[in-house]
Amino acid sequence: MIEDQYYMTAFFISITVLSIIGMMPLFRYKNLNKFPESNLIIGTVLLLTIVTLFIGLRNPYGSWRYLGDTQAYTLRYLKIQTDSNWVTNKDHGFYYYMKILSKLFDVQTFYFITAILYVFPVYYSFHKWFKKYAFFGVVMFVTSMSFWPFGINGMRNGLATSFFIFALAFKDKKILMYSIIAISISFHTSMILPTLAFLVTEFYNNTKLFLKIWLGSIFVSFAFGKSLMNVLNSLVTSSIGQLDDRGNLSNLKASSYATSFYRIDFVIYSAILVYLGFYFIYKKGFKDPFFKKMFNIYIISNTVWMYFIYFPYTNRIAYLSWFLIPILSVYPIIYATNLKNQSYFMSGALTVSLVFAWALAYL
Repeated sequence: MIEDQYYMTAFFISITVLSIIGMMPLFRYKNLNKFPESNLIIGTVLLLTIVTLFIGLRNPYGSWRYLGDTQAYTLRYLKIQTDSNWVTNKDHGFYYYMKILSKLFDVQTFYFITAILYVFPVYYSFHKWFKKYAFFGVVMFVTSMSFWPFGINGMRNGLATSFFIFALAFKDKKILMYSIIAISISFHTSMILPTLAFLVTEFYNNTKLFLKIWLGSIFVSFAFGKSLMNVLNSLVTSSIGQLDDRGNLSNLKASSYATSFYRIDFVIYSAILVYLGFYFIYKKGFKDPFFKKMFNIYIISNTVWMYFIYFPYTNRIAYLSWFLIPILSVYPIIYATNLKNQSYFMSGALTVSLVFAWALAYL
C-alpha cells in the first residue's frame, strides 16, 4: 500500500511514464496512420487499468491534505449504511447510487466501482469518436489538469461529467442521450450549466459571437470580478461542486482553491483551448459540426465561469467547461484533413497536458 503522502506522486509518475512510452512513435512518424496499433491498444489498456486501480483502491480514510474529500465521502457512505432514515436534499442521483451500493458492498468496493464509472464511459465515447486513436483521447483525459482532483476529491462532479460525455456518444438517439444527461444532473446539479449550453447550441451556433462574448468576459471579470462575487454569493443558495458548504465564504479550508484572487493561470489554461478551436475553425477551415458544437458548449460554459473567477474553489466551476478539453484537443488533430505534421500537433497537445497536470499538482 502506497502511503497517502506519496500516492498522488506515484500516480503522476505512472501515467507520465506510460503516456510517454505509448506516444513515442509520434516523434518518428508525421502522420497518425503510420502509428503502430500495438502502442494504441496496449497503451490504452495499461492507462485505463492503472488509473482505475489508483483511484479505486485509494485509502478510504486518507487525510484530506492528500486525498481531498475522500474521507468525507467515506463517512457519508458509512452513515448511509448504518442509518436507513438518513436522506439528503440535493444531488439525489448520487445519494441513491450510494444507497444502493451501500446495501451490497463495503466502502473500498464502492470506490472501485465509482472509479470504473468515472473512466470507462468516457473511454466508450472516445472509442466511438476517435476509433483506433482512442488512446490519444485517454492520454488527454487522464493527464488533464482536473482528472485527478475530480476523481478523488470532487467525485460527484467527476462522475457527472463522465456521464455527460457518455451521453454525447448517443447524439443520434435523443431519448437515450437526454436520459443520461438527466442522470448526470441528478449526480451533480452543476451539470445544468453545460446542459443549458448544449441546448443553446441546438438552436444557435454562432461561434464568432460566442468568442466575442468570451473575450469581453475576461475584461469584465478582471475589472468587476470582486463586486460580482459579492453579488453572486448573495444569490447562490448552494455551492457548485462541493460536498460541504464551501459556497459560504466564512466556511473555507486553507488551500490554494479557497482563496479569492484573479486566477490568471486558469484563464491561460482556458485560453489555450479557445485558441486551438479558433485555429482549426478559422485558420484550417475545419467545419466539422460535432467539433463546432462541442467548442461552442465549451466557450459558453467557460464564459459563465469567468464571472465566478474570484469565488473560492472556482476550479469546480471552471471544470464545467474543462472536462471537454480532451475531446476538443484530440478530435481536430485526427480529422482535419489539411493538417500537416499531424503527429507533431498530437505530441504537442499531450505534452502540454502533462506539463499543466504536474504544474497544478505541485506548484
